[in-house]
Amino acid sequence: MKTKLLGIMVMLFLSLGFRADGDINKIKNKKTYDAAALSELTKNLEYDFDKPAVRAAYYKKLDELADAVKSENYVVSLRGHADGIGAYKYNWVLSDKRAVSVKDYLVSKGVKTDRVVTTPFGSTIPIASNKTESGRQKNRRVEISLKKIS
Repeated sequence: MKTKLLGIMVMLFLSLGFRADGDINKIKNKKTYDAAALSELTKNLEYDFDKPAVRAAYYKKLDELADAVKSENYVVSLRGHADGIGAYKYNWVLSDKRAVSVKDYLVSKGVKTDRVVTTPFGSTIPIASNKTESGRQKNRRVEISLKKIS
């Protein structure tokens, strides 16, 4: 009798604990991001001359980045840069606006504002020559990096 009662209690307990509801389905369908996917999501975003707005071509990438940050517990660092054309102070402000434009986009997609840090660098850290248009294009960028939080 005790064994039968214990068996029924175990079955009842297991059926309550492993009910298939919406929350379990969300976990099963949760997308995971491997190193290659994260590398693609953190490539630099480039900007048009004298513009702080995110190019529409990057929206899909930023949507994926927002999903990764929300589901994988990341903090995002956004480092804004400008090319060497123009005044130092102007480029500093422009690089800040670029980083903030990415932050605003991510926040609009549900990323918590305290998970995104922006830092302007102006034209102080070029990655290419400012003597050519292609070099200046590479320097007008926002660098993205992720850090996992536990």
